[in-house]
Amino acid sequence: HEQFGLAISPDRGWIRVNRHLQSVSHPSVFAAGDCCEIVNGDRKSPSKAGVYAVRSGPILIENLTRFLGVGSHCIMMDDAADERDLVAYNPQDDFLKLLMCGDGTALGFRFGIPLYGTWVWELKDHIDQMFMNLFDVKNLPTHDSETNKNEVSNEEKGDDEDFDTAQYDQYEAKKERMKAEDACELLLRTDDDVDFQRAWNVLREMMGDKKYKEDVLSIFHRSPLHKR
Repeated sequence: HEQFGLAISPDRGWIRVNRHLQSVSHPSVFAAGDCCEIVNGDRKSPSKAGVYAVRSGPILIENLTRFLGVGSHCIMMDDAADERDLVAYNPQDDFLKLLMCGDGTALGFRFGIPLYGTWVWELKDHIDQMFMNLFDVKNLPTHDSETNKNEVSNEEKGDDEDFDTAQYDQYEAKKERMKAEDACELLLRTDDDVDFQRAWNVLREMMGDKKYKEDVLSIFHRSPLHKR
C-alpha cells in the first residue's frame, strides 16, 4: 500500500482513517478493525481488540453503501464529497476484557474490577457463541429484508439514525436491581456457584447507570481485595 501513497502509521503500517473509517489520503478506501488507525483530533485510536472491530462493522457497511450509492442514501461520493454524508464511528472508552486460562476458568477485567472463576469462562463462552451464531445461515439477512429496510424513507428514520454497534449490551432489566453491596460481592466471587448471567447483568447495569457504577466501585475500593 505504501507504493501507492496510502497514508499509514509510521510505526506499524496501519491504514490511517478518519472517524468515518475512510482513508485520510484515499477517500475511496475504507478500513476497520485491527488493520487501521483512527485519526480523530487528540483522541487516541482504539486498542486492537475484537470489540472495536465488531462494533465498527455496521458503520463500515453503512458508509460503504453510501459511498457507492447503494440503498436509501445514494450520495455517489467522489473525492470532493461532503463527509457529513457519512456516519461517524465513536468507539467506547473501555470494554470487558476476558482471557480463558485453559482449565475451565477465565480472567476478566471491567471498570477496574478483576474477575475470575468458572463463571467468567462461561460468560466468555456465551459471548463467543452469540457472535458465531450471527453467521448461522438462518440468522443472515436476506435480499428481501435488506430491500425492505432500504425502502424506509429518511423522514421515517429521522436525521439521527441509530446503528446497532453494541449488540451485546442489551439485557432484561430486573424489577428490583441488585444492591450495590451484593453486586460487588457477586463480581468478586470465584466459586463455581456463580450464575454468569446475573454477574453479566450487573456489569451491564453498571455500564448503563453511572450512579450505580459509582456505588459498586465505591464498595470495591473499600474491599480487602482492592487494598492488596
